[in-house]
Amino acid sequence: MDRKPDHFAGDLVNMQEQLYYFALQLTEDREDALDLVQETSYKALKNRTRLHNNDHIRAWLYTILKNTYINYLRSSHFRQLVHDTDELNNYSSPGTSLSEAPPDEQLIRKELHEMIKLLPQGYEKPIHMFLTGYSYKEISQQMNIPIGTVKSRIHLGKKQIRKVYTA
Repeated sequence: MDRKPDHFAGDLVNMQEQLYYFALQLTEDREDALDLVQETSYKALKNRTRLHNNDHIRAWLYTILKNTYINYLRSSHFRQLVHDTDELNNYSSPGTSLSEAPPDEQLIRKELHEMIKLLPQGYEKPIHMFLTGYSYKEISQQMNIPIGTVKSRIHLGKKQIRKVYTA
C-alpha cells in the first residue's frame, strides 16, 4: 500500500497561532478571535478532502477564516446589533440599487455605506475597497499610499463603525 503520509492535521495545528492573529485583526476581540479560529479549524477538518494540494493549506485556511468572519457579520447576531440601533429607519428609502438582496440586507448595507460616508476624509475609499474584496496591498497601490496607512485607516474606520453598532 503506497500512501503518502498525511500532514494535514499537523499543518493545521501549526497554523493556529497565525490564524489567531489574523482573526484578532478582524474581530479586535480575543474571545471572538478564538471562536473564529475554532470554527475555521472545524470547517477545515470537515472539508479537508477539498484541499487537493497541502502546499496551499495556508491560503485555504485564511480564506475559510475570512469567509467565516464575513458570514458572522451577515448572521442574525450581527443583524440584531444593527436592528437595535434607533437610527435604522433614517436610512430606509425606496429605490435602493441593491434590488436582488433581501430588504433587510439592503437596509443594513445602506446604513453601513451611510456610516462610512461619515468617517473622516481618507477613510471612506480604503474601507469601501476592503469591503469589496481588495487586499491591503491592492488598496495601497491604487491609492498610492503606504500599506501601513491603509491598514491604519481600515482599522480605525472599522473601530468607529463598531462603536456606532454597539452603542
